[in-house]
Amino acid sequence: MREVYVGRQPIFDTSLSVLGYELLFRHSANAESAISAGDRATGRVIVNTFAELGLDRMVGNKRAFINLTRPFLVGTLPLPFDPEAVVLEILETAAVDDDLLAGLQRLIAAGYTLAIDDYRADDIERTEKLLPFVTYVKVDVLSQSDDELAASVRQCRAHRVHLIAERVEDHRTFNRCVELGFDYFQGYLLGRPAVVSTPGLAPTTVACMELLNRLSKPDVTFDELVEIVRIDLGLSYRLLRAVNSAASGLVRPISSVREALVMLGHRQLRAWVLLMVVADASDVVEEQLTAAMTRARMCELIAVHLRTVRPDVAFFGGLLSSLDFLLNMPMSEVVERLPLEDTIRRALVGREGELGQIIDTVAAYEVADLETLESSPVDLSDLAPAYLNAIAWSMSVTAEAVTA
Repeated sequence: MREVYVGRQPIFDTSLSVLGYELLFRHSANAESAISAGDRATGRVIVNTFAELGLDRMVGNKRAFINLTRPFLVGTLPLPFDPEAVVLEILETAAVDDDLLAGLQRLIAAGYTLAIDDYRADDIERTEKLLPFVTYVKVDVLSQSDDELAASVRQCRAHRVHLIAERVEDHRTFNRCVELGFDYFQGYLLGRPAVVSTPGLAPTTVACMELLNRLSKPDVTFDELVEIVRIDLGLSYRLLRAVNSAASGLVRPISSVREALVMLGHRQLRAWVLLMVVADASDVVEEQLTAAMTRARMCELIAVHLRTVRPDVAFFGGLLSSLDFLLNMPMSEVVERLPLEDTIRRALVGREGELGQIIDTVAAYEVADLETLESSPVDLSDLAPAYLNAIAWSMSVTAEAVTA
């Protein structure tokens, strides 16, 4: 468990209504700028926004402006989210060639909206190739003189684009940009970047790599994929958050890892896992992971014994029941983040129903709560072998995951 961060800076129109927010890589709550750039930073912004914080929390019903490096633009790295709520910014470091232009055409065909970042009129060869593809053009107004700024505006007005003035830091600059005809404004005068954070739970790299390996095989079955995801709590949590993202088109709550994977599909699943690897977010504490896996496995074994709850649902519920202490937040807040079936939500928050009874029994056994165990539907003589089985299994699984 660790905190994840994303910076967010608003973009305003001439009436000072918010068009959207640029999402920025941040490594801490107090960071004012990025200390990492490139593919990893882009990957972290995407993963942290969609699979940790949630797009709704970051931008509400506004647009999210996301800086993309060349691999994301040409299709080498995936974009596992729908296009409606985002604007993809073409960074000034992305070399303009046939591969890039072909990538931009594919993104537009898929419904994405594009923007040029750090536009300059004197870079005519580059910008003239890009202008036909974009809807927004961002101009760093502090890096250009008044004459250069006027030339940039004239050049852009030959195309049907919206102009965004970046780094508007005083009233004189703002008024000058209004006179020149800029449509939108971003900068310290109007709003500094705010850092949004949340506790996050990272998957192990070995689980992500194994999942990518399986997904590359044409004959892979969902059973194989489920087996990998279900034994990595961080991966399960991230994928549930991705399913629950406003961009994933969730149509119904889920009750198992299998249902989450079916909703994502092979292509989206592979894209998310690849991004997690690129973001390099793995940070596993073996003891915590072992405890969570032991609880999940023990719930599964008890469900097999009682035959009142499907074993896979019991494992899933037992796995999620560890999230409150791993994320250091109330379980009621945890379940609000996840697209869970109502029976699972009630089992996790209030220990209601047959699943809640199983989780309650296992949690009581962990702390030797004899009063609770006396009212359990499972005999104490059956709990001991289940616990020993579960802890042996979880220790072998987590040891392999952490040391591989």
